[in-house]
Amino acid sequence: MSKSELWCVAIRPECDSTFEQCPAASKELAEKAVARYKSMNEKEGNEFVLEIFDHCVEVQVWEGSEEDHAKEMFYTESWFSEAMYWCDSLEMAERVFKFGEIVDCHKKGFPILKTSDFEKAKRFYEESKTDAEG
Repeated sequence: MSKSELWCVAIRPECDSTFEQCPAASKELAEKAVARYKSMNEKEGNEFVLEIFDHCVEVQVWEGSEEDHAKEMFYTESWFSEAMYWCDSLEMAERVFKFGEIVDCHKKGFPILKTSDFEKAKRFYEESKTDAEG
């Protein structure tokens, strides 16, 4: 591998479309991001996506300029601390926490709770419900 190679995660929006590249800080982080996406789909039981996943999501060498790679940088170590799901109810949280990911919990009138701990989310929705009731 040349030191000048820049890496990205490439995703096809549709199976027959061209790849759209999104810069990664390293090949290792690009591989880790692809693995995270695949794991999410496996845990969700999304059979259709899993059938086409390897055809539509892959690690590639960046085709753009070094400047654009830096300017458009997306997959960094901090990306792995970002929520991949958005919930607005305890019922939804119960479903998505089974996927083992980080979740943004939303409730009108309350700050967003970002967590990977279902018990924290459960308390958030229960406390929010209690506060709203009186």
